[in-house]
Amino acid sequence: MSTHLFRRFVTIFRVLLPFFLAWLVSFLPLGSRAARQARAARRLREALEQLGIVFIKVGQVVGVRTDTLPPPYAAELARLQDAVRPVPIHLVKPFLEREYGRVLSELFERFDPEPLATASIGQVHRAQWRGREIVVKFLKPDTLQLLETDFELIRRMAGALRRVSGTPIWEDILTVVGRFEAGFREEADFAAERRHAIRLREILAPFPDVVVPETIDELCTPRVLALEFVDGCRIADVEAVRRIVRQPRRLLDRLVHLYAYMILCEGYYHADPHPGNFLVLPDGRLALLDFGMVQTLRVETRQALTDLVRAALRGHTDEVVEGFYRLGLVAPDTPRDQARAAIAEIGQINVLQSNTKNRIAAVGEAVERSRVRFLLPEDLAYAFRLIQMLEGVASYYQPGWNVIADGGAGIQAALEDLVSGVAARRAERRPAGDAAQAASMRLVANGARLRPAESPVRRLFQSVQAWLAPVAERLDSMAAPEVGTAERRPELSPVSNGTTAPRAQDG
Repeated sequence: MSTHLFRRFVTIFRVLLPFFLAWLVSFLPLGSRAARQARAARRLREALEQLGIVFIKVGQVVGVRTDTLPPPYAAELARLQDAVRPVPIHLVKPFLEREYGRVLSELFERFDPEPLATASIGQVHRAQWRGREIVVKFLKPDTLQLLETDFELIRRMAGALRRVSGTPIWEDILTVVGRFEAGFREEADFAAERRHAIRLREILAPFPDVVVPETIDELCTPRVLALEFVDGCRIADVEAVRRIVRQPRRLLDRLVHLYAYMILCEGYYHADPHPGNFLVLPDGRLALLDFGMVQTLRVETRQALTDLVRAALRGHTDEVVEGFYRLGLVAPDTPRDQARAAIAEIGQINVLQSNTKNRIAAVGEAVERSRVRFLLPEDLAYAFRLIQMLEGVASYYQPGWNVIADGGAGIQAALEDLVSGVAARRAERRPAGDAAQAASMRLVANGARLRPAESPVRRLFQSVQAWLAPVAERLDSMAAPEVGTAERRPELSPVSNGTTAPRAQDG
C-alpha cells in the first residue's frame, strides 16, 4: 500500500473511531439509552460527512431505510440527503467566475449566497437569470481526486480479504464496487448529467404527472449544470404531501409505474431515487431531481427482466426460476430444484411478511439455509439498489411496503404500456412546445393517473375509474383507512419554499 493510501486509511480509522466508541458506550447501562444512541448516531453522521463522497453516499443509501434503523440513526442519516457541509460562498464565487469567464454580478440578476442543497458531489444555489428562476449546480473541489483514492483503497482491501478468506463473495463485491465507481465518475461529469436530464425529459414527456426540469444550456459546462427552478415540497415531508395528495398510496403506485416504465420500456432509468430527489408540486405532479446517476440496460437483460416480472405477477414459479438463471442471479451450476425451493420461499416471505426488519432477516436466513449461491450481475446492481431506495421512500407512508407485495399495480401499468407499444410511438404522440404543457395541465386537472397520454389502455381504465371512483373512495374510507406514519419523519433541508395547493389532487 502506498504512503498516500495508508494515510487515507489512517484518516478513515481516526475519523470513525469516535463513532465506534460512542456506539459501544450506547450499550452500557449508564443514564439514558436514547441519549447515548443519539450521540452515537450524530458521531456517525459527522464522520461520514468528514470522510467525503463515498462515505456520504453509503450513509444516504442506508439512511433511506427509515423503517429498519433505530430512530436516532434514521434522523441523523436523513440529514445526509442534502444537508452535507456546504462549500462557502467565498470559494464558490471564484470557481464559477473561472468557469464562466465573467463576474457573477454581470451574469446573474441575483445569485443566492446560501446553498439551496448540498450533496456528496455537488452543491446547488438558486439564482435569477434573464428574469427566470433557475438553479446552478457545480462540482465540489477535489471531488475526482478523493474518489480515486477511496475506491483504490476499497479495491485493495477487498482484494486482500478475498485472498485471505478464499470465498467467492469478494469477487462479487469487487464487481459491484467497480460498477459503483463507474457510477460515481459519471455523476461527477456534469456534461453527462445534462445529457441525462435532456433525454429523461424527452422520454417522460408523455407522462403528464411527471416534471423533469429543463436545462439552461447556455450556462452549462462540464463542471456546472443549470436548470429551471421547480417549486414543491419534499416527498419525505409527509404532512405537506398529504395536504396535496388525498391518497398517498396512489403516489407510491405512480412511483413504481414510473420506474418500471423507465426500466422495462426504455432500458434507461434515473438510478438515484432517494427522498431528496423527489418533489411533489402544488398541483400534484411529481418532479424528479438530480440526474447524475442514470443507468442503461441491454436489450437482452431488459427482455429477460420483463419476462421474469410477468411470470412473478402471474405466479408462475418455474418461469421465475428460469428468469433467475437467464439474468445470472443464480450460479449456473445450481440444481433447478434447489433454486426453485429457495426462490419460492423468498417470494412467500416478501408477500406475507409486512415487518421490514423481520422480512430482511427471514430472507437472509432462507438464503443461508438453501445454500444457493445468489449473484448480483453488474448491469443489475443499480436496479436492485433502486428497489431498496424506492421501498425506503414508500416507508414514509406505509411502513413495511415492498415492491413484490405492494408494487404490483405500478408494475402492471408499465407492462401494459409495453404491450400497447407506448414507448415505440412516443415521438409520434408528443405535442410540441406550449401545447405539451397545456395538454399536460388539462390531464392533471381532470385527475389523470400516471399513464402516458393517448394510451388506449389508459383511456379505458380512466373511464372505468371515473365511474367507480366515488364508490371506491367511500368503501376505502369505511373499510381500510389510510396507513400513516407512527411518528413524524425528520425534516430535510428544503429546495423550495414548500408552497402547497389549497386543494388536494389524487395521487
